[in-house]
Amino acid sequence: MGQTAERLLELLEQYGGDEKQILRENRELEYFYALSDMRENLLEWYPFGKNDILLQIGSGCGAMTGLFAERTKEVTVLDGDGTDLEVNKRRRGSWKNINYVNCTLKEYGKRTAESPAQYDCVVLADGLGEDPEETVALAKMFVKPGGVLLAAADNPLGLKHWAGAPKETGAIGRDRLMALLPGAECYYPLPDYRAASEIYSDKRLPAKGDLTGMVISYDYPQFLRTDVGASWDTICEEGSFREFANSYLMVWRRHG
Repeated sequence: MGQTAERLLELLEQYGGDEKQILRENRELEYFYALSDMRENLLEWYPFGKNDILLQIGSGCGAMTGLFAERTKEVTVLDGDGTDLEVNKRRRGSWKNINYVNCTLKEYGKRTAESPAQYDCVVLADGLGEDPEETVALAKMFVKPGGVLLAAADNPLGLKHWAGAPKETGAIGRDRLMALLPGAECYYPLPDYRAASEIYSDKRLPAKGDLTGMVISYDYPQFLRTDVGASWDTICEEGSFREFANSYLMVWRRHG
């Protein structure tokens, strides 16, 4: 996160680690995404195993690391941005079951090429980067037989983007994700995966009226290009919610 992470280190020092006070007095969106408890909503419901060994790809300044450390036996946080890791350590350093590795996913793959580290759970909850196909392919290498990959992604066709919200680097549509992760279950966090308040699945998709009052996203523009509530109603009525969902959460298990 670059300059955002550097500023967060300063704020954590200035406020004595009081993250809620930081958010009350500093309302920048990037601080919200880094520090808000809402980030955990994406996977708070997921049944992690208490003996799981988990790989978190992308530190996200520690937004979800505490959840993983609380629910599993051991967490390895992998990030090529050392400052992001420093913020994470500043927030989660008291946990004894967290390991921090400062390198990229590709570098980590090269380091372990002869004897790949394998994990019960691999998590991509901070976006898929500039090359989502490569990121997903590399991440799958670290999932042991029977293990699971949890991957969140921005949808370039999401309704919030038609309304004017900016697209995320590495945004990718559902069909491409399903091709990369055949057999995966697809979930639909709303408003999006960074600040989920509701999560739908293919077993329970929203109907007309369910999303009429939904907040479009936290990165919405000042002037919307469409009536979001009316658009959701039309999309749901036409059976096109999957294509226009703002983001996806994929749950893919190796060997079924």
